[in-house]
Amino acid sequence: MIVDDEALVLLDLVHTVEDLGYAIHSESTSVEGALASLESEAPDLALLDIDVAGVPVWPVARDLTAKGVPVIFVSANLSHKELCQEFSDCPKLEKPASPADIGTALEMAGEVKSCAA
Repeated sequence: MIVDDEALVLLDLVHTVEDLGYAIHSESTSVEGALASLESEAPDLALLDIDVAGVPVWPVARDLTAKGVPVIFVSANLSHKELCQEFSDCPKLEKPASPADIGTALEMAGEVKSCAA
């Protein structure tokens, strides 16, 4: 699962993840869309921007971690208190993240069950 409100960034992340050999469960440019995609089936892991069109991604992250899905935050602003407290165990990548950094984070996240708070 990939969530980012910037269409070009989302497209780039989708291509990067696919080029690394992963399948995309869902992609969304809104928190509402991401939550809706979780109603049917949970992904194996998620790449989440934090500020999605002015809406914090925390409800999506909480839903995912409650289901045991590893979450990787990809953001230009990694100073949110939630990242230091509730999601302190989740990997964080600063934008723009390189394909190598994304690949490493995906591999590491796939090795852990969850970064639940």
